[in-house]
Amino acid sequence: MKNKIIVCTLFALTTLTGCAVTNDYTQWRGIGLTFNSNIQDLGHGRYMAAVEAAPAAGRKSGAEGYALINATKFCSEQDKAVKILDTRLSSHLQNGVAHMTFECI
Repeated sequence: MKNKIIVCTLFALTTLTGCAVTNDYTQWRGIGLTFNSNIQDLGHGRYMAAVEAAPAAGRKSGAEGYALINATKFCSEQDKAVKILDTRLSSHLQNGVAHMTFECI
């Protein structure tokens, strides 16, 4: 009976725990995980960086910081600087989520 409860709990946790962002790659940040989307081209020279960060990776502030790192890296690969246009922060279960819209100037 005890094993049945454990199996059911693990199954429920794995099926109900989805990412709030498209998980193109996962990284360890400190002792927590971040789930990162590839940079999305929104058209007209605008892009979006999206990151979901576990509590041990800084939750909302961590997600915002890692989205900025991803945006800065994307622009620097084009020998340009990043200009942040908008940042939306939210929560998904216990994780923090950041969607950052930016331009490379």
